Amino acid sequence: MKLLLPGTLCTTALAAFVAWRIGGTEGVGVAVGATMGAGISLLGHQWQQHALRTRPERAMQAMMVGFLFKLAIVTLGALAFRFLEPAAAVCDWRSFLLSFAAGVLVVMVLGTLDSALQVKRRNELKESQAL
Repeated sequence: MKLLLPGTLCTTALAAFVAWRIGGTEGVGVAVGATMGAGISLLGHQWQQHALRTRPERAMQAMMVGFLFKLAIVTLGALAFRFLEPAAAVCDWRSFLLSFAAGVLVVMVLGTLDSALQVKRRNELKESQAL
């Protein structure tokens, strides 16, 4: 969690800055996509961490459900921003898709690094207790 939360906040802040600089419907697409992508990916990562702590045999199931949830949200968002006129007038669907993918990627990489550091600390603690 040491890398994940600050990284997610920095990603969201950077997306807000880029959206402000671009402006218009493309800027809204960047802001909405990055925020939704990072937020949903963060939720999926935390659910997977909870499964690893409480029921490790369900960790893969939690990961798959998180992936399917991200897939459903990006599909529904892209379809809504592409084919619903009121939504398309506010948000560009292409910038939404690109920034959603970027938000998910950042959280996925930082979450993996955080998990690897957690495992390393646990192993070092077990080794020091064994001595």
